[in-house]
Amino acid sequence: MIDIHSHLLPGIDDGPRSVSRPVKVLNRFAAEGVTDVVLTPHAKSSVFAMDAEDMLERREVAMAQLTEVAPESPRLHLGFEIMMDQPLPAAVFDHRRCALAGSRYYLVEFYTSVAFDSITKALEMICASGVVPVIAHVERYDAATPENLRFWKNLGAKAQVDAREYLKDSARGRNARLLTSHGLIDLTASDNHGDERTMSFARQFFEDSGCPDVGLKLCEVNPRAVIEDRELEEVSPVKLKEGWWSRVKGAFGA
Repeated sequence: MIDIHSHLLPGIDDGPRSVSRPVKVLNRFAAEGVTDVVLTPHAKSSVFAMDAEDMLERREVAMAQLTEVAPESPRLHLGFEIMMDQPLPAAVFDHRRCALAGSRYYLVEFYTSVAFDSITKALEMICASGVVPVIAHVERYDAATPENLRFWKNLGAKAQVDAREYLKDSARGRNARLLTSHGLIDLTASDNHGDERTMSFARQFFEDSGCPDVGLKLCEVNPRAVIEDRELEEVSPVKLKEGWWSRVKGAFGA
């Protein structure tokens, strides 16, 4: 498995404050079969507009602190999770330093109540720059209906769901499963902040739901395509019966 969304760099955002916790998380990831992790600290587009170099330097310092003590596996890559509080400045696209693992893919997020038109304009702008926006934890957004997400994907955007949401009997959990059932989700990720969140939740969910091929694409095939800067594979619609999540939830204690 490959995790393209995590907050494990120490002291840079709302993730862990020191290196001890991310080391424990990375060791657990390795034991579960995670081979690569993209470290994506939070950053606002407005902050990049003021001083992109400062944010990049802070990330490099945190990365150096972590790599000094991190296990050999999983391999670590850099990225950002960019809050779209204003249009992205052109500097963000320079040399793809703000992208996921230096690829064409940029992980972006929005405030949960942002309107469809605002998200659409932001995604259009990013796509026009010749790169690919990946909508982080798309299940959270009020505007993320199947119809709207299909529209955004037709613009060129990709969509990511947080792995643990598949197990939840909540509005977000139901939306994660609904969007996946329509074949609209491209990737899943842990969104780990130095806690217990893991890719294994999604992998086991899809195995128990009788569609391991979908789990393979969301957890391994497409995340690998991201870090290797290749096109993602399409994910087919799948029948996900409500209630299957509860058996997996009980098994994992989620």
